[in-house]
Amino acid sequence: MPSSPSIGQQESRSSRSSFLDVPWNFLSLRDSPSPSDLIFVLAGLPERKTFALELFQQGIAPRLILSVGRFEVRQMDRFGFRDLNLREKVAGMVPRERHFFIELSGTSRAIVLAGIPQIGTFAELSALATCLAAQQAHSLLIISTSIHLRRVRWCCRRIPGLREKKISYVPVPEELSSFRRSRWSRRFDHWSYLAAEYTKLLAYPVLFRRN
Repeated sequence: MPSSPSIGQQESRSSRSSFLDVPWNFLSLRDSPSPSDLIFVLAGLPERKTFALELFQQGIAPRLILSVGRFEVRQMDRFGFRDLNLREKVAGMVPRERHFFIELSGTSRAIVLAGIPQIGTFAELSALATCLAAQQAHSLLIISTSIHLRRVRWCCRRIPGLREKKISYVPVPEELSSFRRSRWSRRFDHWSYLAAEYTKLLAYPVLFRRN
């Protein structure tokens, strides 16, 4: 019968696990969902929209804006937006223009061209600020993958129209997320995502130094 790990072995494993969690924990922001004027979901992984729709249905906020990138248009049918005919709308558009905001308020739903000149988190959030310029939304709940949120916060603190607002940065829960802290170091796709976030976090102050 194999022997149980000694106390020393257990402590060594625990220390190694804690050390490997450091780069993940630094990037992660974990505000709790709280009542807000608006929920905004960044484009990307589908679980972001799943979680945001759950919060909206719970009444956390009276309005929800889903950011839909050009590679997500086909996915929106399964979220219950088939009637918006997104695929038909993008058919005659050049690829760079195929980014939409879908706004839900009560039972009403509206589509707005995001007007994003280039792909990227900073441009996406800048488009949100423009969209909200003439609207009353003092508090926001922004949803994304946990390790994306530090960069999101960096952007929001520098974009006029967002930096003045009260913003909560809420991650997709671990049980819904395709990127999980548990044993992240054993998965190449997790390493790649983490490395990309650190690279972008270092590059953003140079790319957007005028903001």
